[in-house]
Amino acid sequence: MSVSSLGLFFIVVFITCITPGAGVLYTLKNAINYGKANAFLSPTGNAIGVLFMSTLAASGLGTVIHESPVMFYGLQICGCMLLFWFGWKSWTAPAISLSSSIKSFNLKELKQERIHILTSAALLQVTNPMCIVFLLSLFPQFIDPKGSYVQQVSLMIAMFVITCWFVHIAYSYSAAAAADRWMTKNFSLWLNKISGFLFWLISVSILVKMF
Repeated sequence: MSVSSLGLFFIVVFITCITPGAGVLYTLKNAINYGKANAFLSPTGNAIGVLFMSTLAASGLGTVIHESPVMFYGLQICGCMLLFWFGWKSWTAPAISLSSSIKSFNLKELKQERIHILTSAALLQVTNPMCIVFLLSLFPQFIDPKGSYVQQVSLMIAMFVITCWFVHIAYSYSAAAAADRWMTKNFSLWLNKISGFLFWLISVSILVKMF
């Protein structure tokens, strides 16, 4: 896997992680409810869930790559289409005040125990069907069939999990410290538009690279 491919993969992962979704809102909610002392728990739980789903997706892809190159390239095309769809969903998503959404976010009330916060965040990722679909579409875009599958996918999983953890840590401690100051509708609007555009740009660049 080339350095340019790794850089492009990191951009996709970073965009995915910073885009507001159930995981981000859940992280922010816990940060506000439990404060700075516990702000690291939800990001860690999210990272554990992403690690599990990434490993699950990668183990299934190994068989596809070795048994059917046609299916591999077909999956790449489907992945590009899915990236374009994610871009559309992000671009057309309504602007919301994240801090206001957190306060009215209807999830089962968390207990005070730290272990419950950690496991709940992990389960949120594991039970999210779009997570496995996204990972299945993402990995084939950057795997070189001539290289070591295990080494390449292990590196991508590590990058995904670490990026997810750092992004959620940033969200979490920002929410605990000063959520009402900057998590406004304008922030959500610009984040959605920029994320949508970048998803489209990356989808096109992958198609150009393939052909």
